Amino acid sequence: MDLTTLPAPAFTFLDGITQALAAIVYVVVGAAAWMRATGDIRTRVFLALSIANFIALGVPTFWWLQGSTGQLKLPAASTATVTAALGVGALLLFHFTQVFPRRRPWIKTSGVQMAVAYCLAPLTIAGLVWFAPATMDALKLPYVLALIVFGFPLGVLLVIVLPVTAIVSLARSHRELQLNGPAALKRPLELILFSQIAGGALAAVFAPVLATVAPNSGAQSVMTLIIWVLALMTPLAFAAAVWKFGVLEISPE
Repeated sequence: MDLTTLPAPAFTFLDGITQALAAIVYVVVGAAAWMRATGDIRTRVFLALSIANFIALGVPTFWWLQGSTGQLKLPAASTATVTAALGVGALLLFHFTQVFPRRRPWIKTSGVQMAVAYCLAPLTIAGLVWFAPATMDALKLPYVLALIVFGFPLGVLLVIVLPVTAIVSLARSHRELQLNGPAALKRPLELILFSQIAGGALAAVFAPVLATVAPNSGAQSVMTLIIWVLALMTPLAFAAAVWKFGVLEISPE
């Protein structure tokens, strides 16, 4: 099979609906939790995560509503915005796992590291996307060097290091709750862990393969729905932690 001749997956009606609903759920939960406790680091970080997800999911949905059906045919500015939002979202998800349900040891001594990352990551990502050559013939040495020096290390950090570290942080927080309560918060932590592990594995490994070998198929639609349900577990679990399990009633320290 010549994979280079296979059609790129289209942005379908199902993609538009699921992404729009996920964006709305994230921003509603994030805004409501923040308004409940505006000074709490956990609600502030989750609100920022919600906004990043709203942008990453909302921009492709906007262009779909305008009639675009190609995920690779967005305007350059929109592509740079979405990619930068995804990068910042990875940072924010890691940050969230460092403060929920309590601050972890690393974040207490991290100093300005997160602030620097929040400034540099979106600028680097947007710059690499914006100046990306349209064809291989247009690829020049300066851009290759920028990819090697900035793009590759940042990609490894955002795609591999931070997600794995975030999962480890959640697992350690879960273990600490078993030893030093409140035990009720184990349930939302378990849901977030499952959401990130299962959803991340499907989105990063299986979905791209399926999109390549069976684009726009029924199997891909089922995969889209499964990933959507798993993704929604994170904001819904945080909502449960806030309104049912009383996470804001315990100190974040």
